[in-house]
Amino acid sequence: MFGTNGNAGIAVTDPTKQAEIYRALESLKKDEAGWKKSVESFVGASQTSAEEQFLLLQVLEDFLNKRYHFSNPDDVAVVRNFLLHYTKSNGAQDQPAYLTNKMAHIFSLVFAADFPERWSSFFNDLFFTGNLNDHRVAFFYLKVLLAIDAEVVNRDIQRSKNESDRNIKIKDAMREICINEIAKSWLSIANALPDDNSIQILVLENIASYVDWIELDLVANDYIMSHIISKFQNSATSESATSAVCALLEKGMSAEKKVGLTLTIMTVLRQNGLLNVTDNDDEDEVTRVGSLVNTLGLVLLDVQNKLCASSIMEKEQQCCVQEMAGLAEPALLVLSNKDPDLSSITIDYIRAYSAFLIKFHPNDTAFIEKVIRVGLQRYVMNDDLTVGGDGEEEVEYQEFRKEIRSMLNVIGLKRPEAIINAIEPWTAEVTVGRSAIPVNRVEGLLHIVFHLHEIIPSNMLQTPREGISQRAARLPIIILDGLALDGRCPAINVLYFELACRYERLLSLQPQSMVITQIAAAFLDQRGISIPAANVRTRIVYLFCRFVKSHKTVLGPLVSEVITRLAPLLAVNPQSDANDLLSAEDQGYIFEATATLIVFGDLTTDMKAQYVGELASTLAMKFENGLNELNAARSKQADEETIQAILQFMANIIGYCSRMSKAFNNAQSMKNCNCVEIYLKLIKLFVGTLSPENSFLLEMTRQFAHRLVVSMEEELMPYMSEIFDKLALVSTDLDSMHHLLIFCHQTVAKYKRAMLTSGVDLGNVLVIAARTSIQEQENIVPAKDDSQRALLYVQRAFVQLLFTVIASECTPALTTTPGLVDHVLEAAARLALSSDQTAQKVALSCLARISLIIPEWSARTLRVALEIPSLSHITPSDAGSTLVVHEVCSTLSSLHQSDPDGFSRALRELVPSAFSDQLLTALNTLKGKNLDKEVMNLYSSLRS
Repeated sequence: MFGTNGNAGIAVTDPTKQAEIYRALESLKKDEAGWKKSVESFVGASQTSAEEQFLLLQVLEDFLNKRYHFSNPDDVAVVRNFLLHYTKSNGAQDQPAYLTNKMAHIFSLVFAADFPERWSSFFNDLFFTGNLNDHRVAFFYLKVLLAIDAEVVNRDIQRSKNESDRNIKIKDAMREICINEIAKSWLSIANALPDDNSIQILVLENIASYVDWIELDLVANDYIMSHIISKFQNSATSESATSAVCALLEKGMSAEKKVGLTLTIMTVLRQNGLLNVTDNDDEDEVTRVGSLVNTLGLVLLDVQNKLCASSIMEKEQQCCVQEMAGLAEPALLVLSNKDPDLSSITIDYIRAYSAFLIKFHPNDTAFIEKVIRVGLQRYVMNDDLTVGGDGEEEVEYQEFRKEIRSMLNVIGLKRPEAIINAIEPWTAEVTVGRSAIPVNRVEGLLHIVFHLHEIIPSNMLQTPREGISQRAARLPIIILDGLALDGRCPAINVLYFELACRYERLLSLQPQSMVITQIAAAFLDQRGISIPAANVRTRIVYLFCRFVKSHKTVLGPLVSEVITRLAPLLAVNPQSDANDLLSAEDQGYIFEATATLIVFGDLTTDMKAQYVGELASTLAMKFENGLNELNAARSKQADEETIQAILQFMANIIGYCSRMSKAFNNAQSMKNCNCVEIYLKLIKLFVGTLSPENSFLLEMTRQFAHRLVVSMEEELMPYMSEIFDKLALVSTDLDSMHHLLIFCHQTVAKYKRAMLTSGVDLGNVLVIAARTSIQEQENIVPAKDDSQRALLYVQRAFVQLLFTVIASECTPALTTTPGLVDHVLEAAARLALSSDQTAQKVALSCLARISLIIPEWSARTLRVALEIPSLSHITPSDAGSTLVVHEVCSTLSSLHQSDPDGFSRALRELVPSAFSDQLLTALNTLKGKNLDKEVMNLYSSLRS
């Protein structure tokens, strides 16, 4: 049927045949009779391969999912006869597992559609009249039951309301018609095939799946329970038996009923030695015991809490408490297992039981202390794992550590002293033992202290006071002061510096700066930024920059010494050793840290200017050398790779200058440090190099200009015109236009009216942006997501800039050329009517403000404001629409207040009188959210 000549198994893996098979498959699905052809291929005399049968079943599955519910009696009969035929012939031959599973799914779809109305005797007709003691029949029957559970019961699958209602109806009917027979069949099949592990596993899986919603007595009886318990002894069936018992324990029922069931099951399990575990047990045994202990413990806790809340069955409550205590030891033994997958099995119970003891039995500290001790032991990575490794097992261990921290957090929040009491000896061991301590124990300590805020109250580590808080705050300081970074493991170096930055506040509170100086020294040698391990160096460089910025005042006296140590790392020649050691981003952080040390160092203003000037001069010289190399390379028609390398080198230099500017703040400004002229020379150099040919430098140059706007005042004004002209010259696409508008917005927001005399033609910038916003919108096909997104950002940046120009009293820039203001505002009006709600709000706000300055625009603004709520994307249920309508109401209120009579006349000319009267009443009597809601309701009534 698929043209595979019986070789579907080969064809489905052959790329040249896959498309052909897919087309044939889709053609059959669309064919109204395609499913019948598929059925005929099964029941016909000629046999098809298993692979082709699987494909044919997909056609039938598509029919059952989409059209079977509306089928006529004849089609229903065809499907039913197909299922009957299959059950009769199922024992004739072996089938691949994938085909059996697919067929079981087909049976479940028919069952879900037909039971009980069209086929209440489904199980009698297909299975109960046959020989269920035959392996193949029993195997498929049990598979169908599991498939029905997945289709009808499984709560992990999202259902529509109709499907949920259907499933409830099916379960109710099954309880009345067939569930008793099904439950009996499990034990019958299991007893008939006692040595068939595959059957035994399926029986147990059926019990685990169905116990949640069938009558408890069908499963919780002597026969079934004895059978389940007997399967614990077989390694092949032990896991399934555990799942069956856990499902039984988790079955929803009243606490009064569940307590008896749980205590009875515990007695049976304990008598059979199924809750005992030792250090020598294998993985299956630990898994079984751990799963049972965890489930039993959580159920007991839940039952005891409910009984206690109801103040009933005190004797049973005591039994629950005793049984929970009995589970504590095996739970801890499982937790102590070296395999994190096994160790984590009982964490949920240990966490919950610890909380229970702390709340109701505060004097029972023995278990809590054991939990902390075992938890900290397991926090240390196993010897077979690589400390700092990024393999799958190492990553999974970090997830396991999160679970341990969550478990310890329950204790740490209420009893932080217990946690600190356990970590303090470990800290002393590591700091005193130094290189004699195994690497994994050192790393474990640093890691848990780094995450200590996740275990004990975080305020203890932020604002330490006397007592336990002070002891907790001392832990990271002791480690930072006493740890030996002996080079055995780069990951430990990273953690050490991470600690220094995490607890920078605690370091700054120390009465002596010795520890900070010590850490700085470690940062500066091969323990830190010069560490040979490239995989951690980048992170350490970033941490160094952060450390310097946090402790710049303390490090002030060391500025000369530190800069001397950093000097080799500031080399920026393309082939320098520093480039082999550090990436361009790393060097950027080094320049930022160096500049920070200079600006905040114990230096005179002249010395600061001298140091910064020397750095800047060196970078400028390297940049000019790069420019000469670039021109020479182009004149020699060098390859693109060579030219790009030179451009990247020049862009890096601009980036380093930007990084250096981050050292300045309000306390130590460029002006206070006499560094303004230095940076003005740099911006003149960089901007002068910009051209369409060197557009690669645009991004870095614009970022540098951003930094100067942040760092300078009126000193930058004489250079602003050239900066804008060159940036605009190279900003030829939507993305660069977007960033140019952001830069323009930043400058106007800071310098305000001073921009009017800067030589920058703000009106021209707005006109270009307006034209781009509207023209590009007409040219871009909506399917082009990247272009559409870039245009969206330009439009938003345009209206935001326009708003800032108006708010900053720079509107004279819009009147320099006749017609300019109308062109710009018309673009804003069109964006106010667009589907982008962000642009809509700002654009309308622009129109509202400009109408107060240029009254001639009031009428157009009113028309736009009245039209917006009627747009199709504005709906009462949409939060974004609510914000847009709020802006509409603000605009209408503003126009109304500025000229009440004129507003009323204009409104009546634009909308029907009934609507205008209602709107005027709302504007006169309502405010805020009440007004927004009324306007939304008015427009909703118009739509209806």
